[in-house]
Amino acid sequence: MKNTTNQLVTLLCYLVLSVVGTILSALSITGHAYFGIITILSLVATVAMIYLVQKSGKNEFELPKFNAKKFVTWVLIGAIGAILIQIGLTFVEQGLLHIATNSQNTASMLTQIKGYPYYMLYVLICAPIMEEIVFRRIFFADLIRPTNIYLAIIISSVLFAFMHQDTRFVIYLLMGAWFCFVYYKSKNIYASATSHIIMNLVVFGLSIV
Repeated sequence: MKNTTNQLVTLLCYLVLSVVGTILSALSITGHAYFGIITILSLVATVAMIYLVQKSGKNEFELPKFNAKKFVTWVLIGAIGAILIQIGLTFVEQGLLHIATNSQNTASMLTQIKGYPYYMLYVLICAPIMEEIVFRRIFFADLIRPTNIYLAIIISSVLFAFMHQDTRFVIYLLMGAWFCFVYYKSKNIYASATSHIIMNLVVFGLSIV
């Protein structure tokens, strides 16, 4: 019951944060006030969600003790794999299918970060951590037992892709599946979260070069 309550509070934090932008826009709050509020709330929500993860304790397949070697290994595998998947899909879309690969979500966030640099704390750090906790540790992990690992990956990845509301649905679907794999193999939610952060930083760095 305690763990379920913590998960519900975690989901509530994520859902509230996901609609804050809409509420602020409806109130005609823009500029620094808009992005400042979202950044501050995301930092608070991230800290709260990490606290709830620690308070909940390990789930049934996470390692009882921290393994530094395993952690570093899967962080590197996760980050490199995520970047290679993006490169591979971009090659297929552009080179073979001649499909435009511009992500509306990424382009919009890059523009926002250029205007409000502190917003990168949310986009590049807080968002990946919260997404891993919600879509991997809650949805994916909790769906394994009542279904199976493959169905759990599919459901959590579809939800992950849907929440991004981007035209490049497939890339988010694949990223969701990949980070499920990293979490499952590393048995540490912070390994997949760190991989996710590194991937975001690399993509952001390449986008501004």
